[in-house]
Amino acid sequence: MVDKDSGGFRAEQLRNWKRDHEIMIREVRQHGWSSSIELLRSGQMAPGLAREIIALFEDRRTFWATFDAEFPDRVRMSLENLRHGLTRLRRDCAAGSPLDTVIVALGQTIRHFFDAVERFDLSTLRCDGRDPDWLAFESALRAIRKSVGYQVSALGDSYGMPLQGEFAAFLPQMSGVDGH
Repeated sequence: MVDKDSGGFRAEQLRNWKRDHEIMIREVRQHGWSSSIELLRSGQMAPGLAREIIALFEDRRTFWATFDAEFPDRVRMSLENLRHGLTRLRRDCAAGSPLDTVIVALGQTIRHFFDAVERFDLSTLRCDGRDPDWLAFESALRAIRKSVGYQVSALGDSYGMPLQGEFAAFLPQMSGVDGH
């Protein structure tokens, strides 16, 4: 690849590739054959898995719809489906790998949301600014949106994958006063 490229590569880039390859080979030798296969596989799959994780979140209106347009039971179902999707993707990660850690953290964020709203009947709860249950639900939803937004944004940045759709449009406003 290096010899055939007429544009050439910077010496620093070539040294980094060599260093990364030597580190990977050293880990392969130290962790044995079965771990080495998983290490190689996870390195090849990382960008694809990162893209799948991001895509799971980009298409969830739970993370960008206005609060008065939300139906708590739909939010619950969406987050349950998301949790199942993360569990499915985690099967393709090497245990303890960076993506495994991201998936675990996102799963914990979802669990924290469920813990915060478990006392409410989400099938009957509706938007009402005077209802303390609704206000608590809205606060929990605001918190999960911020947490997930920061985590997924960091994941996208680390893999050079720009976020898309309404989810991405919501992110720059996260630092605002009302969390929208």
